[in-house]
Amino acid sequence: MIGGLIQILFFLMLFGAALLAAGVMGNRLPLAEPPGWGTRLSTYLNTNVAETTVDSPFPELRLRRYEAPPALLFEITRKAVERLRWESTLDHEKKEIKAVVTSKLWKFKDDVTIQIQPAQPSGSTLFVRSASRTGKGDLGANTRHVMDLIQMVDDTVPKEALVKENEE
Repeated sequence: MIGGLIQILFFLMLFGAALLAAGVMGNRLPLAEPPGWGTRLSTYLNTNVAETTVDSPFPELRLRRYEAPPALLFEITRKAVERLRWESTLDHEKKEIKAVVTSKLWKFKDDVTIQIQPAQPSGSTLFVRSASRTGKGDLGANTRHVMDLIQMVDDTVPKEALVKENEE
């Protein structure tokens, strides 16, 4: 009887680990990139927030600057959110977009806040914060939301407006 319980427990643990691995892999995250897969996996399992910051250890979460005026970057970002099919509300005066991303399978909701601010000496910065409403870890889903938005903006913004990291 105890042997059967151990087998069931082992199966459940293996099944749970497979679900976690599938969730992380399904978010198409750069696991091999700095700061390394161990740090990334620990972060994805233990936090449910991803946001762009100046000094993020994750390159894809570093604050983005563009050589585009705030009004233009706001419009490009609004269109990107629309193409991503996120539910959104706009505050044109504050250059802020609040969006909700609903997961396909489990229907979890993540809140995304996007702010466009003037940058120095010129251009604009794109701040993105994505946070899950439930759970302790998000398996990298919020990082994926940030990455999807930035990629969509980068693909749309005029090429001369892109500012490479080493140019700052």
